[in-house]
Amino acid sequence: MRRFTIALTLILGLVLLAACGSDDETTETGGELPVNDSGTEPPAGEPTLEDPADSDALDAPVGDLPLGGGPYPIADVTFRVDLGDGNATSYRLACLGDTATFTGEFGSLDATSACLALNDEPVRKRLTTDDHLARACTEIYGGPETASVSGTLDDQPIDTTIGRNNGCGIDDWDRLLAAMLPPAAN
Repeated sequence: MRRFTIALTLILGLVLLAACGSDDETTETGGELPVNDSGTEPPAGEPTLEDPADSDALDAPVGDLPLGGGPYPIADVTFRVDLGDGNATSYRLACLGDTATFTGEFGSLDATSACLALNDEPVRKRLTTDDHLARACTEIYGGPETASVSGTLDDQPIDTTIGRNNGCGIDDWDRLLAAMLPPAAN
């Protein structure tokens, strides 16, 4: 009888421990959906992202944040990148206010940085308007790389191409959109 009581106590303790979770739950940014140590999504009310740079926006539990309530815009953007040497890749960036995720072959790009970059007005303007077509650009060749970018950014359509065939394209690739595009081969 004593073994039965001990075994029952241990089982109940493990069940209670599993139900409560642990205080050292970890979250991810720039990858899959946030997960805790057990491999499941965090319970409602748990924060999903710890970012010291913008901790005020993330203090509220996930269940309390409206869609787009985090530091990122609402965006679903697909990149098709041709490096000009026969190596083409495709990847997707999803930003949902409080989560940032890359999927596909995105190399060493960081989803958190990419989603934060989408909040910059020059980046938004380059991706969602045709204003860049009226720029005066130096006629310097930066390489054969091209990127087709499509999707939405806060309900605004994105459908643009960035090429390194002139000074404006080089600047767009290397500076303005550096958080979203792989480094050029140079």
